[in-house]
Amino acid sequence: MRQYQSITVHPEIQDGAPVFSGTRIRIETFCDFIRIGVSVNEFLDEFPSITRDQALEVFDLVEQQYTLDQIKSLAAGPGSQSSSARMYANSR
Repeated sequence: MRQYQSITVHPEIQDGAPVFSGTRIRIETFCDFIRIGVSVNEFLDEFPSITRDQALEVFDLVEQQYTLDQIKSLAAGPGSQSSSARMYANSR
């Protein structure tokens, strides 16, 4: 499974919502900007603490139409509770 270095999920940061690593900026905010037609460059101008590499890694997931829950699971990794619960549900 691929590691997503650009995304952090922690229960004490933004109530456990996925954020750009090293920031408190939610991935959901990025998705909202992209959905209304804001370019990655314009987003980076608004949020200079996010690197181009971070934005492009998340943009790739958005282009593949991953949901926020799926992105959260990817970022949390294979040992996360949500991933474990999903694997259990799929095995039934």
